[in-house]
Amino acid sequence: MIYRLEVLLRKAHRRLSRSEWMIRLLRLTKSKETATAPGLVLIQIDGLSHTQFGRALGGGKMPFLYKLLKREGHGLHTLYSGLPSSTPSVQAELFYGVKGAVPGFSFMDRSSGQIFRMYDPSSAASVEHRLEKNGEPLLKGGSAYCDIYTGGADNSNFCASSFGWGSILKKANPLALSFLFLSNAYSFMRAAVLLVIELFLALFDFVSGIIDGHDFFKELKLVPARVGITILLRELITMGAKIDIARGMPIIHLNLIGYDEQAHRRGPSSKFAHWALKGIDDAIARIWRAAKGSACRDYDVWIYSDHGQENTLSYTKQHGRTIGEAVADVFDLLEGKRAHVETYNFRGIQSQRVRHLGGKKVQKFFQIPRGAEEKIKESLISVTAIGPLGMVYLSNEMLSAERHRMAKKLVDFAKVPLVLVVDEPDRLRAWNSEGEFVLPEQKEKVFGSDHPFLDEVTRDLIELSRHPDAGDFIICGWRTHGTPYSFSIENGAHGGPGSEETKAFALLPCDTSLPERNHYYLRPMDLRQAALHFLGRSEIKTSTKPYRKAIVPRILRIMTYNIHSCIGMDGKISAERIARVIARESSGTPMILCVSHFIFGLYGDRIYILGTVAT
Repeated sequence: MIYRLEVLLRKAHRRLSRSEWMIRLLRLTKSKETATAPGLVLIQIDGLSHTQFGRALGGGKMPFLYKLLKREGHGLHTLYSGLPSSTPSVQAELFYGVKGAVPGFSFMDRSSGQIFRMYDPSSAASVEHRLEKNGEPLLKGGSAYCDIYTGGADNSNFCASSFGWGSILKKANPLALSFLFLSNAYSFMRAAVLLVIELFLALFDFVSGIIDGHDFFKELKLVPARVGITILLRELITMGAKIDIARGMPIIHLNLIGYDEQAHRRGPSSKFAHWALKGIDDAIARIWRAAKGSACRDYDVWIYSDHGQENTLSYTKQHGRTIGEAVADVFDLLEGKRAHVETYNFRGIQSQRVRHLGGKKVQKFFQIPRGAEEKIKESLISVTAIGPLGMVYLSNEMLSAERHRMAKKLVDFAKVPLVLVVDEPDRLRAWNSEGEFVLPEQKEKVFGSDHPFLDEVTRDLIELSRHPDAGDFIICGWRTHGTPYSFSIENGAHGGPGSEETKAFALLPCDTSLPERNHYYLRPMDLRQAALHFLGRSEIKTSTKPYRKAIVPRILRIMTYNIHSCIGMDGKISAERIARVIARESSGTPMILCVSHFIFGLYGDRIYILGTVAT
């Protein structure tokens, strides 16, 4: 009787569900005969390092994710981002299986001479067009929210390569849009309250910016942009993801960018940045509940971050000139003539992502800082630098000895923390304040002996230098001693080889099949292979090493289940799902299990028959 009541309540809940009504009003299709088929929701928390994630859990900022670790059988993994440690590179590896797809967040496309900035639609679309030729898109048949690339998704929204809502909502009739607003009135009211709170926080930033000497009107225009990114975009993404879950789309990927936006502005360890994690945690909880209550698929929810951030000093503020001006001064010093140097947007990506909301009217409301226009000019040197990683391009060939001399001057005279030049195909020559070194042989002198990914970050940096669009000089703000620099005006940054910016995390169910590898940590390629395997789109050789780390309470679990018919409380018949639930509950925790007429004891990988139950 309890089972029947549970099934009736679930059916009633689905009939009254706002997502279900939106599907009808928008005339969207739903997956059929896939109730027990696997589905995957991938949630990316942009810019949250493994260290800061641990702080947030310990400080009570993310109670739902702590619950997943403590009670829902999830394991916490270290994730290495690869280089550059930025979203365009990580998502290229995850979505298409291409490592090091871009040399930086901003770079020169040597084939056209144009400057690519990966928040620009044309730049992101151009790079994705190249990626499509190299690998199967992970999000094929699914949906994408607030990503750099669409990943082959049928439904993409707020992505850099396709700004704004997807075509489905753009074609919606006024009745559907009215219902969307009325049925989500609580969510919109909640968002409005949070917008007001965030507005006051943004005004503090505005006052701080004025004190630091920034332009009054430019700073004032940035206030609504930061509010829109942190609150409004998050709520729209959450609503869209819940609708896609109700439709039964096989794979859904969403990127929550509020923390990353605040961390760039205020620093990754700041209270303001960690305050944004509360809203992110609540959004994930709502999506997780929708996924577990889906009648169309048996969803897993994987949560990960693409990279971390370093607390940084602004190069411009510290030295009173932009990195472009410093490079020009060095060239002038060496050549005895003033170089014509083109520089491109050293402000950073803060508030640029409000463009994801799309629409000309939206862009007029949310004013954003503009970079230099995309013009090809005759210049001796071009410099691109967003964050702690930059490229210097020369219009003319320079002899090896001259390159080495200029690299040393960039360190000594321009005070660039780290300069790299290709020495041989598999070697890099590096200069920092301690001298000149060769990679990979002297990697400890460049990155520090305590770097968590010393060997792999060295290999990735060498590969980055060989990218067709990499600069003749690679300039980096990383310092082994002291706070790193960002060439943009920001207090938190990523993109370089730092230990925090490359150390992300992944929160996965403990029974997730992960590919075999020689290192304890994951990287985006491992997540991609695991996701394809979970969805039944590829096979992998799974790892048997005990690399999972989870918060396991010291308790004894007691579970009972009548295995007859293998029917769940939602009416689905699935023996596989029942086995997975039992496996997850017993992972690392001693448990007594009563199945039908038998009592088992489960601990680790062993099963003990304890007795039988009288009938």
